[in-house]
Amino acid sequence: MIVLYCILGVLGSLLLFMIIRTILTKGAPIEKTVFVPYGVDKDSVATHLSEAVKFKTVTLQNPLDETEIFYQYQEYLERTYTHVFSIAKKKLVNRYSVIYVVEGSDSSLLPAAILAHQDVVPAPEEGWIVPPFSGAIMDGYVYGRGSQDMKSQMIAALEALDILLKDGFTPKRTIYFCFGHDEELRGTEGALQISKYLQEQGVRFEFALDEGGTILNGKMLGIDNKIALIGICEKGYADFVIEVEKPGGHASSPTRRTAVGILAEAIYDIEMCPRSTYFAQPTKDLFKAVAPYMKPIFKFLFVNRDILSPLLRLVLSKADPLTNSLVRTTMAPTQARGADAPNVLPSKAVANVNCRINTGETVVQIKKYIEKIVGDRANVRVDVGSVDPSPVSNIKCAAYDVLTKTISEVYGGYVTAPFLFIAATDSKHYYPLTNNVYRFTPFEKTEDDASRIHGINERQDINALAMGVEFYIRLYKNLCS
Repeated sequence: MIVLYCILGVLGSLLLFMIIRTILTKGAPIEKTVFVPYGVDKDSVATHLSEAVKFKTVTLQNPLDETEIFYQYQEYLERTYTHVFSIAKKKLVNRYSVIYVVEGSDSSLLPAAILAHQDVVPAPEEGWIVPPFSGAIMDGYVYGRGSQDMKSQMIAALEALDILLKDGFTPKRTIYFCFGHDEELRGTEGALQISKYLQEQGVRFEFALDEGGTILNGKMLGIDNKIALIGICEKGYADFVIEVEKPGGHASSPTRRTAVGILAEAIYDIEMCPRSTYFAQPTKDLFKAVAPYMKPIFKFLFVNRDILSPLLRLVLSKADPLTNSLVRTTMAPTQARGADAPNVLPSKAVANVNCRINTGETVVQIKKYIEKIVGDRANVRVDVGSVDPSPVSNIKCAAYDVLTKTISEVYGGYVTAPFLFIAATDSKHYYPLTNNVYRFTPFEKTEDDASRIHGINERQDINALAMGVEFYIRLYKNLCS
């Protein structure tokens, strides 16, 4: 009984500590400033995006391919935003990527980099309600491939500066617009080459801003507000090729084990043996930022996330594919190939496992893990284009403060929070130029619209597009005044 009382006493004390800790955890008051829009002509910016979508800037599958489409697209931007490009210096990098530099009046200030990519993924016409490169404007949307990913952000950034320059604004801080041409194929021919060129020129940035985090409804986390997520890093990327070799032959007299059967077994085992969950530092930063604004039960759980970590990680890994991706390296079989004919036993069966690697792990570690799972049944190799997780950007600096201030001003006092961006962007190539690399897409969007990215009937809400322009106007003023 004494032992039991001692155990109960310890548990009671721990629970009391957790309750007091929850009560004392308070977030900074969120100022709901009265935002006075600058006055963006949403019809004009919608037309500009519509025209941009019409340029079929599909990523080159072979980097040696020749095309004029990227030059034509750049010429369109240059004749549309005359106030920007009448003063911007242009530099082509590796043929199709481009840097535009708008010089600031104060050379002592480090420049800001606004990133975007010109290329889009392919768009077969089947299933679209309008041709995918029509740029059709209807029902309050601009339709077409690239309307969200990411010509909308590029147009908003240029539109904002053009409006300010037209009204006599003179930026103190130099602004670099860096537009790659192969982000959808990992950015090695575009953004990486831009970064290398700028390093050779001795350029350093105050910060770089690319696509990434978005604005979410906070109700899923028990928050009566919206959350603006700022990506401060991104997961690593690797495609692992799993190969099984066995003597081939005719399917009418199969061997006891076939290459396809062994490969299927190996893939099944990979799916059944996910990587362990853990909270990487960016995920801890996310929970720390949002926990004070949660409803009591959620707040209790996330304030005490260190104590309740095993339970929270289990729940997050099961609750939703998105939350699962925040707490572990994901391993997704995406492709498989066997024989070319249905009655042939292949001598080789091949599958691809796409991995998004959590901060704190590496490509080499995941390769060893997959090799351990498949054993001697298959060979495992890393396909080209693999990359470890990016460094984690600084969230205690003036650049991050300006970004969060701008979001709060434009979007009505939303909760801002850093987080681990689970996809890949060009921004990972810019860390040699600055420690402050951020990923934020300044458009509110529905779950339906978000699901259209890379899919059929991709579209950009025009009202959200206009607010994105307002965001960049305020950002330039906060950064460059």
